Amino acid sequence: MKHFLMIIGCLFAFSVTGQKEVVSAYNANKEGDYRAASTYIEQAILIEKSNTKDKTWRYRGDIYLNISRDTSLTMEYPNALRISMESYLKAKELDLKERYKEEIMFGLNQVQIGANGKGISYYNTTSFDLAATSFDLAAEVARTFKIVDTMAVYNSALCYEKANMTDMAIERYKDCADIEYQVPNVFLFISTLYRNAENDEAALKTLQEARVSYPREQSLIIEELNIYLTNKDFERAKANLELAAEQDPTNEILWFSLGSVFDNLGNYDEAILAYQKAIDVKSDYFDANYNLGALYFNKAVLGINEANEMWKPRMTKTEAASQKKLEEDSKSMFVTARPYLESAFEVDPADLETIRSLKDIYARTGEDDKFIQMNDLLKGAQ
Repeated sequence: MKHFLMIIGCLFAFSVTGQKEVVSAYNANKEGDYRAASTYIEQAILIEKSNTKDKTWRYRGDIYLNISRDTSLTMEYPNALRISMESYLKAKELDLKERYKEEIMFGLNQVQIGANGKGISYYNTTSFDLAATSFDLAAEVARTFKIVDTMAVYNSALCYEKANMTDMAIERYKDCADIEYQVPNVFLFISTLYRNAENDEAALKTLQEARVSYPREQSLIIEELNIYLTNKDFERAKANLELAAEQDPTNEILWFSLGSVFDNLGNYDEAILAYQKAIDVKSDYFDANYNLGALYFNKAVLGINEANEMWKPRMTKTEAASQKKLEEDSKSMFVTARPYLESAFEVDPADLETIRSLKDIYARTGEDDKFIQMNDLLKGAQ
């Protein structure tokens, strides 16, 4: 009989051992002594009898949530919010009958709110690495509700970028792309990060993949073109854009970009055709009108300069005739440039380069009223 009582006593002692720590943790948390509550609850989860109960983990979630809100404990418990989230998730796993489903979900919601709040606070104090991980946590909690916290994902990417954590920033911007948040801009952000890391090939791959979904997005096309031009890879740019233009012949941006490449290659006849195709698709396309006008204008200037260099005190009739023809052809080129630059001016009457070019053309063609108009606009802009 004595042996039986001893066995019962041992079992009772074992059963209350874990319960005692849980109760102590609960009471300490209720009294606001979160450090003590943390100590008790950590002891409780080491005891098999208590660590299989959802209550233990719910209390742990509550305790660390309170710790996360106590600024005096921030340095001591830097991972309090994450521990809180993990505890609530463990409680959810053990709450098989979902008796405390609402309490657990409320706790997780508070963790998400707290993580976003800390992310903003860390951002405002330029602690971008801590801000990024906080926003990551907020997004992670949201996924437990089968919800995508788009702002948290984007903010995380932005903070990783500001913290110069390039790989993580790229990963998060890709997450944004996957959920179609801030697209197509995020592709430009990814491309820029790759370029800053001197990985132009990865940048190009990003842009080319993005253009499958956004074939008419000018920013993507221009960014890809800029990479080619920066690397003086005009042939590659030409081949890429020719293929794209053939696939989408009504895309004025592609024709304009192709014209720019031909322009840089010195293939002026091909550039003229490409710019003209862009204008045919979109007659009020500023960039195409300006570039085509500028191309004719620059050729005219070169012709005038060449004609001037031909001059000498004594010229044969043949030389004089050649010089005169070159001058006339050049003046004719100014006239050819005029309607394109005028179209560009109609779209953007504040563009100074367009105004300067038109002023010069009107001076050469004797259109005094228009010359005065352009001259006044330049004076007003000074």
